[in-house]
Amino acid sequence: MEFAEKITLHPSTLTRGDVDHLRTHGFDDRAILEIAAVSAYRNYIARVASALGVEVDEGIFADDPEVRARLEEGLV
Repeated sequence: MEFAEKITLHPSTLTRGDVDHLRTHGFDDRAILEIAAVSAYRNYIARVASALGVEVDEGIFADDPEVRARLEEGLV
């Protein structure tokens, strides 16, 4: 989750060390790519919606505690 949050809040500060940190937790290159791509895509969609003044149904971008728990366990 720290990696995804860093992509969202401070993307220019990501380093090879951030990727290596994910590897120490058992993520392979494919999983790391998926984490980066999904995080970036979610940010993209949220920013486009915001820029265009799109009103999104509540819950579409809301955190789902079950999904967050699965992400933290590396199951998604």
